[in-house]
Amino acid sequence: MDDITSQFVAVYNEIDVWLRGRSKAAHEQGFTRLVDAVSHSHPGAKRHSQTLKRLATLRNFVVHEHRHQAPLAAATQHALKQLIKIRNELVSPPLLLSISNRPVELCRPDDPIGQAVKLMHDGSFSQLPVYEGQRFIGLLTAETVARWLASSFAGGQQLVEEKPVAEVLLHQEYPGNHVFVTRTASVFDALAEFDKSLRRGARLDAILLTESGRATEAPIGIITIHDIPKIHRAIVT
Repeated sequence: MDDITSQFVAVYNEIDVWLRGRSKAAHEQGFTRLVDAVSHSHPGAKRHSQTLKRLATLRNFVVHEHRHQAPLAAATQHALKQLIKIRNELVSPPLLLSISNRPVELCRPDDPIGQAVKLMHDGSFSQLPVYEGQRFIGLLTAETVARWLASSFAGGQQLVEEKPVAEVLLHQEYPGNHVFVTRTASVFDALAEFDKSLRRGARLDAILLTESGRATEAPIGIITIHDIPKIHRAIVT
C-alpha cells in the first residue's frame, strides 16, 4: 500500500471513529449505515453523505480487493484531500463564537421602546436581547415591534415611543424564538438548531452564546437567522 493510500485509510478510520461516537452504534455497524444514521442529526454528515459513501467504496476496494497480494486500486491525492477536508470539517468545525456578532447589545424591560428601536436601527440588527440584571427576559425582534405598533395605532395610542420594552414583548408571536448554547458550540450546532426549529414549524430568530449555555449568564455572542449564509461560508472556507 503506497503512502497516499495509507494516509487515506488512516483518515477514513478517524472519520469512522467520529461517526461511531456520534451514533453510539454497535461495533459491527457498517460505515455507510453510520453515515446515514448521523446525517439525521448532524448537518455536516448530511452535507457530505454521498461523498463519504463513494470514498467508502474506494476504501473497501483498496483494503479488501487484492490479486496475488497486489492491490487493484490505490487512493489518489485528490481523494485524500477530499477526505482530509471532510475529516477536518466534521471533527474540528469552526466555532460559532468565531463568527458571532460581538459585543452583544442589550436592553432592559423598563427601557423606552423608542430607545431600543434606535439601538436596533443604529446597529443594523433586528434582534435585541432583553435582560433584567443577569436574568434573560426575552428577545425583542423587529417583527414583534411591528406587531405591537400595529396594535397601538389601531387603538389610537399616543407617544408610543415612551412605552416600556416589557409591554412590547407581550406581542411576541412565539416566545421560544431563541436558544442558548455554550461558547464551545460549533457552526454545525447552530445549523442543527435552525433545522430543529424548522421541523417544529417554528421560527428561530437568534442563538445566544454564553459561557456554559445558560440563560442566567451574560451573552458573549449572538447569531441570528440572517447569519445563516455567514455560517455556510465559514464551513466552505
